[in-house]
Amino acid sequence: MEMSIAKLATAQKAAEINTAVGVAVLKQAQDTAGAGAMALLQSIPQMPSSTSGMGDVVDIAV
Repeated sequence: MEMSIAKLATAQKAAEINTAVGVAVLKQAQDTAGAGAMALLQSIPQMPSSTSGMGDVVDIAV
């Protein structure tokens, strides 16, 4: 089956547009996932630093 140059050009342009849209959607998904991960990390309460020395070293005898 022969295709005309116009049909080939149209098909190629459609493929380029589909690729560009796919990349844009992927970038948006990555940004959304990154924002969610950052919010999750920021929701973790900070542990106070130990000034008494207790709990700094764990001695495990085997």
